[in-house]
Amino acid sequence: FGICHAWAPAAIIEEEPNCPVTHNGVTFQPLDIKGLISDVYDGAKVSTVFTGARYNGGDDGTDEYGRHTNDAYRDMNPAYFHIAAANLLGKLKHSFVVDVTAGAQVWNQPVRGFKMYEQTAMSLEEAAQTFYGLEEYPWNAAAKSIVYVKSRLSWVFETYTDGGLVASGEVDKFTTGQYYYYLLELDDAGEIIGGEWVYNSDSDHPDFLWFAKSKPAADTVTSIGLSYADVSMLLKKSVACSDSASASGSAGSASASASASASTSGSVGASGSATSSASTSAGSATDVPSTSSTASNAGSVATDAPATEAPATGTPAATTLNTGAPAATTATPSSNGGNQGNNQGNNQGGNQGNNHHDESEDQYHQYQQQQQQQQQQFENSDHPRQWYQSFFHWW
Repeated sequence: FGICHAWAPAAIIEEEPNCPVTHNGVTFQPLDIKGLISDVYDGAKVSTVFTGARYNGGDDGTDEYGRHTNDAYRDMNPAYFHIAAANLLGKLKHSFVVDVTAGAQVWNQPVRGFKMYEQTAMSLEEAAQTFYGLEEYPWNAAAKSIVYVKSRLSWVFETYTDGGLVASGEVDKFTTGQYYYYLLELDDAGEIIGGEWVYNSDSDHPDFLWFAKSKPAADTVTSIGLSYADVSMLLKKSVACSDSASASGSAGSASASASASASTSGSVGASGSATSSASTSAGSATDVPSTSSTASNAGSVATDAPATEAPATGTPAATTLNTGAPAATTATPSSNGGNQGNNQGNNQGGNQGNNHHDESEDQYHQYQQQQQQQQQQFENSDHPRQWYQSFFHWW
């Protein structure tokens, strides 16, 4: 088992170590300090905002349209994913952690960016014919129109490379991501009220997302004896590249490690309301649709399977989808979290997100290779229409 549930939030909240630190005759490299702070987060009690149920494998199947039938597999509805990604990064300036695989394996990764490549307005009939081979849209009786979206979520993956990766720009080499294809269901007011994954995203989409509300308590000492105050002292010296930095009054402080390179003013608790609107109207963050993707099955469902090929480019004219987030922004993580958004599963992160990386070494290296291949494809792709990016502090 790994500790991706620990290093991922630490990468968002804590500053990145830059230089070696010698303390009591022992030299700690930046990678050593990253490991220590990750172990602290592994053993600390930190409140989280968590949504989506972890899929543990087992009982699952697909219906005639390729949609998974297990609630835990399909409960990260694309509508919720879209609203959360656009608003957390673009509006609230806050990164988050996502399990990037919907299957039984768990890969918690800190999110770096969210980009929308295509937004195509469609009638219910057009969507039904294009994606399901039907005359009538079968899933949500309240839906009045559809927007087809192609987006990409990017995140940072693990590396043994030492040093300050953000400061050096090396972090770009360890950034990868995934394209997602989905339908957003809108009501008469243009509000997003649901959605469906399409194409390969039926199976390949995030399992759950979450973020830590705060740093560990200043007096945290883990079960193996790691002191957050001591590790924070090493971290502060490493960030400053100075062994002379005083540990007095700063070690272990939950507010002392505000990044020197990024503001922490984007507090979720202090930000304005998020929105689930596809027009110019704004709504409360609590107005986002349920994380369950079980929609009302209005109308008969035909036996024709949906198209499985890649999305065609000859779709109706694109329309701009307004999620309430800026069209282009550089987001900075918050160090104090807050209570914004849907607090479903609040304080459950430790139970849902632990015991990760159930993979062998071969599976791990295969996963990393796939991520690098996807990154190369991404670099060769067209420039996106909208870009929501969060430069978190390290790894």
